[in-house]
Amino acid sequence: MSLQIPDDLQDIMAEMSSIAFAARNPKTNKPIKFQISKGHSYIYFRGKSGNDYCYTPHSDLDGWFYSFAYVGVGSGSRSGKAKRFTMKHLRCHRKRKDARSRALSLRAAEQKMHPTNGGLSASDSLSTPATISG
Repeated sequence: MSLQIPDDLQDIMAEMSSIAFAARNPKTNKPIKFQISKGHSYIYFRGKSGNDYCYTPHSDLDGWFYSFAYVGVGSGSRSGKAKRFTMKHLRCHRKRKDARSRALSLRAAEQKMHPTNGGLSASDSLSTPATISG
């Protein structure tokens, strides 16, 4: 006799025990399975808000690379001192460089939304409106 555990319950159990990367491929809806022996499971870039923008440097067993964000939730999430995180913006790619590029663009978008230095982020520049003479 075998007991069948629903997929969403398996995801919750995996997250609670921190044993597995319990996400699903957005295109195939299959659970993501990595070969543990390949080193890092993901590489991250930390944003100014404390969120991590990640990508997988090695493909899963089906040949997919992933990009996603770990976004802070609960107390401390707006100040950049979150204690709990949730995975958001998961996307699959066939090329590693596409996954890395998307992780970097997610971080760049966040930094543009959280300006510093008197309301301007490092990527913003001052411009003057064009005047029309005639």
